[in-house]
Amino acid sequence: MLIPLAILLAVASAVFYAISAVLQEREASRESAAGLGLMARLLRRRLWWAAVGATLTGAALHVAALAAGPLVVVQPIGVSCLAIALVLGARVNRTAITPRSWAGVLCVALGLPAVLAAVPHHGPHGAPPPPGAGLGFWTVVGVLAALVAAAAAGGLLCGRRLPRGAAVCYAVGAALCFGVASATTKTLLVGHLGFGRIAVTAAAALIGTALAQHAYRGGGLGAPLAVLTLLDPLTAGAMGVLVLGEPFGTTPLTLALGLAGLVVTAVGVGLLSARRPAVAVPPPLDPLPVPAGSRG
Repeated sequence: MLIPLAILLAVASAVFYAISAVLQEREASRESAAGLGLMARLLRRRLWWAAVGATLTGAALHVAALAAGPLVVVQPIGVSCLAIALVLGARVNRTAITPRSWAGVLCVALGLPAVLAAVPHHGPHGAPPPPGAGLGFWTVVGVLAALVAAAAAGGLLCGRRLPRGAAVCYAVGAALCFGVASATTKTLLVGHLGFGRIAVTAAAALIGTALAQHAYRGGGLGAPLAVLTLLDPLTAGAMGVLVLGEPFGTTPLTLALGLAGLVVTAVGVGLLSARRPAVAVPPPLDPLPVPAGSRG
């Protein structure tokens, strides 16, 4: 394995993912529309399409990094995407990063690698599992679809009263969709071809993209990106175990560290979701009174 090359590719992947997140948040936060109206407006923006290109580039670099080095090297570097995105976002939006946000980034950076270490990771080139090794594909997809619907409903219920809570709900739904798309793509690679699975992959990717834009629109950058980075691989790993029958392969110690990391990561998401202090805008100065005799 080429460890230096893997590190370089992983850093480049994190940078492209960060650029994509910053551009998505920048474009989505400028729109007041929701639902299909939001997506219709974003589809007409060049910078939003640039974000899509950055996402695809980041994904390709991540795959190349995994081909060049072990997961234990590539995975922690990917977490740096959150810190890079916050710094880039602060420069683009000309805002300061608060100590609370840095504390949230630190919690996510410490907790997320421990969580992801507990997720089963197996290459897509292995032999297909024997029939009946896992649960039914459509059963698992149906449960996850219900969870996505519940997350989207939670975002709608929070609405404008709790915009950051709504953003976290939308981010949860988006992460579940992206995890389903990743896992379903893996089932296609091991030979489970079929129109239904291809349709699920496409629908999950599209719905996840739409939900992610709603998350960035109302929740800023940090919390939605942290939720996406956490739940996407967890969902894909769970589907690998439940659908493909992959061995869990996690020791009690790794599982305990993963649970501890989940708590620390949740604290970080909470810090990143905290409401920003409102910036007081001074009222306009009253015009100086003009003496009546001076008016021409």
